[in-house]
Amino acid sequence: MSPFPTGGKPWVYLASGSPQRRAIMEELGIPYRLLAVDVEEIAAATPRETVEENAGRKLLAGLRSANRGAIVIAADTVLEVQGRLLGKPADEAMAVQYLQMLSGGAATAYSAVAVAVAGAAKGCLATETAEVHFKNLPPEVIQWYVSTGEPMGRAGAFGISRLGEVLTESIDGCHSCVSGLPKTALIAALSRIADAQWPESLRNVPAAIIGTRVQLRSLAIPLS
Repeated sequence: MSPFPTGGKPWVYLASGSPQRRAIMEELGIPYRLLAVDVEEIAAATPRETVEENAGRKLLAGLRSANRGAIVIAADTVLEVQGRLLGKPADEAMAVQYLQMLSGGAATAYSAVAVAVAGAAKGCLATETAEVHFKNLPPEVIQWYVSTGEPMGRAGAFGISRLGEVLTESIDGCHSCVSGLPKTALIAALSRIADAQWPESLRNVPAAIIGTRVQLRSLAIPLS
């Protein structure tokens, strides 16, 4: 079966189980199919290296299952606050601790997107950042938010796409970067690896939209 069954558009796989990332793909109007990947996430020396390494691992896992010629997208996001890297909380007590750290302060979201065509020797890795400024969060607000269940399974015990947005004062950067699939980084990375079958609007992305928050680099893909 052709990996491009959708009216000449590439068949895209999203190597993620995140509903926030699915929603962003749908907002962009990119047809895709979910691809389950089971990858151990690591903590590297810096937040940027952490998300880049984890996104790359998820991409490689997805490429092993994708149809040749299909595009695979993988991503990873962490929050850094007070010099500490906040991943997903292990339990509610850790979620409370994370939210106490965020209260009245700021955190930097790091999101990496890794994309490649299955069977190609090179892909693209794009990393984007955003700063989130939080309201003061008294204990009753933190307990309420934890009781919703939303903090679990989210980096820093915080999900901006839903109720978590009410905890914030402002965001310096893109909302989608904090959500977990930064649109600017994704579009920039796709434009680097797309061929003639990809929509022209995503093959000819003006460099001016990339700005200073996105870093792009080539990503070698082992073919064995």
